Amino acid sequence: MSHQDLEPTGERLIPERQRGELVLAEHLARYRLAAQLAPGRRVLDVACGEGYGSRMLAAAGAESVTGADVDPATVAHVAERHGVEAVVADIRELPFPDDAFDLVISFETIEHVHESERALAELSRVRAPGGLVVISTPNAKEYLVDNPFHVREFEHEEFVALLEQRFAKVRLLFQHNWLTSAVLEEGELAQADGETPVPVELTKVAAVGPGDELYLVAVCGDEVDVGLQSVGVMAGTDEAHELARRLLEAERTATHWYNAHRDAMGVIENKVAAIDSMRSTWTWRATKPFRLLTRLRRGR
Repeated sequence: MSHQDLEPTGERLIPERQRGELVLAEHLARYRLAAQLAPGRRVLDVACGEGYGSRMLAAAGAESVTGADVDPATVAHVAERHGVEAVVADIRELPFPDDAFDLVISFETIEHVHESERALAELSRVRAPGGLVVISTPNAKEYLVDNPFHVREFEHEEFVALLEQRFAKVRLLFQHNWLTSAVLEEGELAQADGETPVPVELTKVAAVGPGDELYLVAVCGDEVDVGLQSVGVMAGTDEAHELARRLLEAERTATHWYNAHRDAMGVIENKVAAIDSMRSTWTWRATKPFRLLTRLRRGR
């Protein structure tokens, strides 16, 4: 199985096919966050997909990493491409014993299954005492993409309530997309692997409140006060430029049709005025009987 055989259908991300895109940056940011918790832990990556994230967790110093995905071809790809153990598994019925893992990852998965409570129960079951579950999902209020693979999306409050029913403690983190202007050295400018850190001093000029984030990331367990550093992954601005281009084209089209409609209405109003003026003349009134006779003849 070659990585060329995996297609970006929207259900799984394929880094080689989506290099530079914002969706890749979103996924890498979540795994970079989770990688901080991986050293020395037995890690399960549920819905590991192509396997790039499982590889990142292993490289971060995990004691072991196991990927799990429902698609057999994808699982075979993970082992061949990344050298990470992977098994065919459904989040609703994981083939692992209780307490098998110290860190359980499940990014952008729960919205793909109807049985959300059952999925969370399985993640909790395989988590060892003192272990953590790190899970994410898009915020249905802000996530505007119509993804046909999503069967149940959650708004912020719904997802938090679901997690708090299952886990003793829930720590919320908020993932959002920002446009960034950065001044870099030449070598940093050419960096594009998504994993090599770029040392920047980052500030913000726009605020987003809890509940308005694009994705909610939660650290769940018995004790969630663990050291985590905020992370970010930059993508290209091509998508923003394309969106601006489409918006400009839409505005131009709207302006064109507005002007065309305005001109047409002007022509119609002028014709109506001309007809009204004609009907008010002595000649029009005097010839009325002849017009009536003509209509009667046509009706025969």
